[in-house]
Amino acid sequence: MRSRFLMLPLMLSCNNDVAVLSLTTAPSVTISNPADGAEIAEQETITFQGKIVDEGSLEDVQATWTDSVAGVLEEDAFIDVDGTVQFITSTLEEGPHTIQLRAIDSSGAAGDATIDITIVDVPDKPSIEVRHPDLNGVEKGLEDTSFIFQVQVSDYQDPPEDLVVELVANPYGLVCTMSPAGDGVAECPAILPVGTYNLAFTVFDTDENSTIGNAPFSVVARADYDEDGDGYTPSGGDCNDANVTVFPGADEICDGLDNDCIEATAIDVGTECYDDDGDGYCESPPCVNTTQTLADCDDTNASRYPDPSVPETVNGLDDDCDGIVDEGTNVYDDDGDGFCESPPCLNAAGTDSDCDDGDFEIYPTADEVCSDGIDNNCNGQYNEQDAIGCEDYYYDEDGDTYGISGTPQCWCDEGEAPYTGLDTRDCYDKNAEANPDATDSWRIHRGDGSFDYDCDGSETKYYTARSAGCSWDFEPFSCELDSEGWDGSVPDCGRSGDYIDDCDEEYDAFCFFLCAFTDPALCTSCWACDEDVTSLDQYCR
Repeated sequence: MRSRFLMLPLMLSCNNDVAVLSLTTAPSVTISNPADGAEIAEQETITFQGKIVDEGSLEDVQATWTDSVAGVLEEDAFIDVDGTVQFITSTLEEGPHTIQLRAIDSSGAAGDATIDITIVDVPDKPSIEVRHPDLNGVEKGLEDTSFIFQVQVSDYQDPPEDLVVELVANPYGLVCTMSPAGDGVAECPAILPVGTYNLAFTVFDTDENSTIGNAPFSVVARADYDEDGDGYTPSGGDCNDANVTVFPGADEICDGLDNDCIEATAIDVGTECYDDDGDGYCESPPCVNTTQTLADCDDTNASRYPDPSVPETVNGLDDDCDGIVDEGTNVYDDDGDGFCESPPCLNAAGTDSDCDDGDFEIYPTADEVCSDGIDNNCNGQYNEQDAIGCEDYYYDEDGDTYGISGTPQCWCDEGEAPYTGLDTRDCYDKNAEANPDATDSWRIHRGDGSFDYDCDGSETKYYTARSAGCSWDFEPFSCELDSEGWDGSVPDCGRSGDYIDDCDEEYDAFCFFLCAFTDPALCTSCWACDEDVTSLDQYCR
């Protein structure tokens, strides 16, 4: 739509020698229908609609519709209270037109708008479309049965109700005359003899213009009629011409019917309700040939059916039909801990082997737990450093359960060599005999020159007594040991010395012989004591 405004004349008036200049605004005009550039069929009713806006009263505005071909279409057109103005016509000639709506107000100011449209030539003859029978000759008539012939008609000049349709079947002749309804549909039920025909539907308008629509048509005997439209007739092998799913070569479906018309084929065989692989299950129970009620996940494989006793194998298939593939096998993580026995796993990302796929707390990256008798992290060990529940053990080189000062390590059970020390009280960690609980004494040093085996800070000698020697007792004429011990000083640790542990009597026989003949009182000098001295090593701890 194009619009333009006309400049109004200037109004000049004088009052008391003062000049007054007045400028009036022209009306605003728009065309909203039809659209600019529209193509409209000849003789079609057109409603032109515009809008006028003016500062003054619309009652004082004059509106005019003008056609570039026909001239003035309507002068002084009616304008309603909201400024809408219309003009209706169906008589514009074929070809291009420029339509103008002009508005002039009481002051003479004018505004206008224009659009371009094209009136398109339309045929004078009516149109016809044959709907039944179809143009491909698929639809057929049945002997002694009425067939409903149907067409769709229209005309640019006449309404459908004013049209007339005649049906002629060659070589039969006139079949019927039809009067279309308001929607242009015309129907005619008729019975034709068995045979082949060329149909001619002719539609006439009120000006006797006509158009013909042709279609092939056959009327057949019942044995040659495809009643259900499945492409087969009883004479062509259709064993149930009232059911579109039954015909020669049809796929069997779960309907209890012989769909393929082959008596040798079991009813519903190959369908979801038939156990085809003979494992006792079908895909969609209830089954035709088994009483099982669970659905088979593969009715082509007798080794696959819904039973927990069916063993899963590593084959990428759901053998027991539980919706899970290869569960319970070495490649499936059964306990959900992220690992399986033989990676790569079907349902887990872990690349290390799970040593117990039935316990989700046992897997290669699990934390080891002390004293549970389980290899929690599948590394073949039951006692690991820093395991849950571990205890601190100190460096114990000689393995006597006493360690030395330093950073301990946390281990299970009795530690892990060389960290087996329960405390740091070992005074020499290179000899297991040297520890705070030592009770034995030794004649050789522990390894570093020291004999402090019991770690009390001193070398405690085992033999400390010194002997007082032997004395003679004339009453019983015997020697008695005054005290057992060292003969002299106590030797150092690891050293040896003389040790007196007994006394022997001895006498001088020659002395005794002489005194016996001279002075018997002197015979006591002939007796003496002999000390029993042995060489002994000094032990210490």
